[in-house]
Amino acid sequence: MKNDGRHTSPVSVKGSDAVLRVLDSLLADSGQKRLTGSQATVILDALASSNDPELVVRFPVVLSICARNGVSLNSHALFSKYWESSPKKQNLEKLLLLTDELFDLEGIDAPQNLKKIASPLKAKYGTLISARLLSLSSGLSISIRTVQNTLRDYTAKIKNAMPAPKSAIAGYPRTPDKMERSAELDASLDRLFSPKQKDLVFKKLHGEAFTKTEREYYSRVVRKKLLSIADAQVNRIAVRLTHK
Repeated sequence: MKNDGRHTSPVSVKGSDAVLRVLDSLLADSGQKRLTGSQATVILDALASSNDPELVVRFPVVLSICARNGVSLNSHALFSKYWESSPKKQNLEKLLLLTDELFDLEGIDAPQNLKKIASPLKAKYGTLISARLLSLSSGLSISIRTVQNTLRDYTAKIKNAMPAPKSAIAGYPRTPDKMERSAELDASLDRLFSPKQKDLVFKKLHGEAFTKTEREYYSRVVRKKLLSIADAQVNRIAVRLTHK
């Protein structure tokens, strides 16, 4: 496999134990090791083809690492070696679709092209996340709850591994929170969000717990609005058109 000079883990090894060691190595340092697109393709293919549920449930975690590393998914690289009705191709498709649904539900950043790849698969497989089990071509059935919990554990590990802000360190003077709720901020948000959506924005901002319904609504509606607002091109247009 081609090495682009970045610090990487070997992924050309074969077998469940070897792939699991590679994954554990990637997760052990909270995803800081660099992962290339070609390496990600090898790992994702190995997971989708595996008969080991411990490996398969880590599929979304690898895609989360891809997003953190700025790796864009290549559908040709993922699918080109399989014919259309290949059982292994179907496994890949199901796991990619399930991951896309989980990322939306949990509000997790997805690697580039995942949404594009998963979108047409919804018509083919329907909604997967509402089922209890995901059935794969090998006869293996994996618990969707286990997949979700594995992803949550990794996300929590990443969050806990992040360095604390200086204001949270004992003895360091706390800087004022510029995002505190104010009349001016409320008025601005009112132009973009409904009262319900605005309340969810502040709950998320302040780290308050969501109910299951709130979490799903935030991921499905509010987060997408925020992503549009945060888009660099949209921001430039807004600045240009409102500049006096």
